[in-house]
Amino acid sequence: MESEDKYVKIVVDLPDAEDGVGGEGLWAVNVGEDLYEVHNSPWHTLEINYMDIVKAVPPDEDKKPQFVEVVKRGGHRSIHVVFLEKGLPQKDDVLSHINKLGATYEGSGKTLFAIDLEPDVNFNAVADSLHECCDKDWLDIRYAPQPQPKGTGE
Repeated sequence: MESEDKYVKIVVDLPDAEDGVGGEGLWAVNVGEDLYEVHNSPWHTLEINYMDIVKAVPPDEDKKPQFVEVVKRGGHRSIHVVFLEKGLPQKDDVLSHINKLGATYEGSGKTLFAIDLEPDVNFNAVADSLHECCDKDWLDIRYAPQPQPKGTGE
């Protein structure tokens, strides 16, 4: 495990977020001048994924770096899941199935989850499985249009 002092919190402004969240902090490791490798799955932004290299610049020297753009994709993709009341009893089974398909997840509270798909995980299989759950009114999902745009440095 990497030392905690290597991590920096970068800020992503989300002024048009559908869920009313105005911003999100992501843990990252500095990999160059104003360049950071993201080390957690975002729960709110669809633009950034785990392991992406992003440019982030602090607005002032005493402020956290603010996201500017994705420079290089890390190959991971994200799906945001919000469990609805009707789906809470099925949550453990749904998340277990997602793991069996090769994806992992991070949770925030009992209803919000960020699903991470490594480059070799079949995005369509995971998304299709989650869409079936949406059809049962168990959950809502969001993800960026696929394939995602390349980073500015690619």
